[in-house]
Amino acid sequence: MPHLLPHFTVALTRRPARNFADGITESAHLGAPDYDKAMRQYDTYLEALADCGLCVTALPGDERYPDGHFVEDPFVIYRGLAFHCRSGAESRRGEGESLKTHLSDLRIVEAPADARIDGGDVLFCADRVLVGISERSNRAGWRALRAALRTVQPDIRVDAAPMRGMLHLKSGLTELAPGVLIHCPLLQLDFDLSWARVIALPPEEAHAADVMPLNETLVVAAGCPLALAAARTVCSRVIALDMSEFVKMDGGLTCLSLRY
Repeated sequence: MPHLLPHFTVALTRRPARNFADGITESAHLGAPDYDKAMRQYDTYLEALADCGLCVTALPGDERYPDGHFVEDPFVIYRGLAFHCRSGAESRRGEGESLKTHLSDLRIVEAPADARIDGGDVLFCADRVLVGISERSNRAGWRALRAALRTVQPDIRVDAAPMRGMLHLKSGLTELAPGVLIHCPLLQLDFDLSWARVIALPPEEAHAADVMPLNETLVVAAGCPLALAAARTVCSRVIALDMSEFVKMDGGLTCLSLRY
């Protein structure tokens, strides 16, 4: 099977709306996010994307959807295909419609009515795709995404990974390098990871399990020394970003952009 991870040239993002603190979160114990600080962190995030060679589009915020800046959830993009997800969170199901016009160069495939899936539950690894079966994503969503991906790569491996303990699969598991995963034990998986080397993080670095590979660069959460050290063992160029205000809304690095 060919290497699944593409070279990214484009990033589509959406600025947080003024009411983004009204979004869905399971992390209220961390306190309310500060909008001005969040915007500074967001602008630094955009700079990092551009610094990695991506052409960045930042759409204006949309107060109809307080979670709308988490643009990775409404779509999964691979090899010219844009799979339009249907979130398990009903309040988020309209977010993808306003993104479609900006994805007109891609072939858009709609998730069927019985499918529930968020892009945050879809992890592309070097040789396979994992789909977290969670409160947001069901097996019908996994099957629909697998069928869509096989129209552009018939031999692609797409595995269902039942999970609990965190919002999305990528909240607690991402790939640092081919065959090397970084994992927060708060994410409990009913799935065999013995095919990979797994680096476990302590609970205080839980959000750092969401690492974002960008071509020859790894972007990691700032203030997490174990995650940073792990990233530096597999990649010579590592960028650390402070995402504290987005963590308060169950967000992280990967969910703030669609990269393709």
